[in-house]
Parts: sequence; structure tokens; C-alpha cells
Amino acid sequence: MTPTVLITGASRGVGLELVRQYLQRGARVLAIHRPGPVPEALASLYADHADHMRLISLDVRAASAVVNLAARLSERIDILINNTGMLLGTGVSPSGNLVGGTFRASLQVNATGPLFVAQAALSNMTRGGKIATILPIGDVRSLDLLDADARQAAKAAVVKVMQSLAHDLKPAGVSVALIHPGAVGTGPDGEEAQVSLAESARGIVGVIDALTLETTGQFFGFDGGSAED
Repeated sequence: MTPTVLITGASRGVGLELVRQYLQRGARVLAIHRPGPVPEALASLYADHADHMRLISLDVRAASAVVNLAARLSERIDILINNTGMLLGTGVSPSGNLVGGTFRASLQVNATGPLFVAQAALSNMTRGGKIATILPIGDVRSLDLLDADARQAAKAAVVKVMQSLAHDLKPAGVSVALIHPGAVGTGPDGEEAQVSLAESARGIVGVIDALTLETTGQFFGFDGGSAED
């Protein structure tokens, strides 16, 4: 049976590489991208794999749009990969007001968004389905000023949200995982990534392949080890 994989944040980075690797495995991919022109790299993949792909424009910052996603999904979904994240603002101002009013938006994109997408996918997901949320560990553990307060709070929240979801969905036969993708981006000082996009995505796919109801709710590294050690 050809699996169908729904991937958010499919326009670039790890999300785009996951689209590419799942297509290479013969899967059908539903690729969610931001509204507007389809990025060139994603459009190129679609041109080569139109019979195995569907592009879905979705603004994860708009709660109503995410909630209504279920109505746009007609395919059976075997795997959902939440890969959406966004750095919004720089935290709290000295006066105590949230800078730029971005706290709510950050929670929507990074915490409640993945839950709403999961709820939408579950309408078409049967026993044996899998949900994975990509979560760089630094966003939760680091107190570096480069990580905004809002994003840290949102990422910490999504850990508990997904662990709760894992508990709730286990009786239905759907497993859930959080996965750290490794250091795949260029660092703040311009240092090169320690892990290539291809290596990270390949590891993530392997973790999802190995995910079972016995390991549901756990936080993995892209290499399959525990991300909490």
C-alpha cells in the first residue's frame, strides 16, 4: 500500500527535503506551503511528481484556516509531519508589554497550529497512523537571547501538547513522536551546519518508520536516540 504523507513547512529546509525523500520512496505527498507563489524548489518537485503530489496553500498563522483544513483533505493520511515553526518578535519589553503583540501569533504557529493540523489529519487517519512534530531542542532548552520568549514558551507547550495527544490517541492505534532534526541550519556566527538536510531528513524518516505504540509520546533525535538525554 502506497502511504500518503502530509507535510507542513514543505517549502524549504528539512520540510522540502522530507517531501523529496518520501517521493523517492514512492509515497504520495501532500505538501503544505505558505500562501502566495509556490517556491521554485517545491514547484520543481511538483512538476516531476504531479501524479504523487498535491500542493496545499495554508497560512498557519490564521487559526480559522487551520481549523478548516480537514474539509480540504480527501485522501487517507498515513503520516503527518508537523514541520512549521516561526520566530516572531523578541520577547517582552521592559514595560511588560509583549513586543509587537506577537506572543499569540507565535503560540498559534508553533504550539496550537500543530495540534489543529493533527486534528484535521485525524479525520482521515486510521489505525496505524503516525504523527511527528519536528522540534529543535534549542528552542526549548536554550535561554540564549536569540530565542524569543514567545517561541520558547510555544515550543515547550507543544512538547506537552504532543505528549498528551500521544496518550489520547494510543487506544485508537495512532502513534505520536517529537523529533529533533539536528543542527541543520547556519549558526548565528555563520558556522556551517553539523548535519546536512539530506542526513536529517533521512534520519527523521527512519524514526517515523520505527515508531510504534510502545514508543509513542517519546522525544527522539533524528538519529533514533532519545533527545532528552
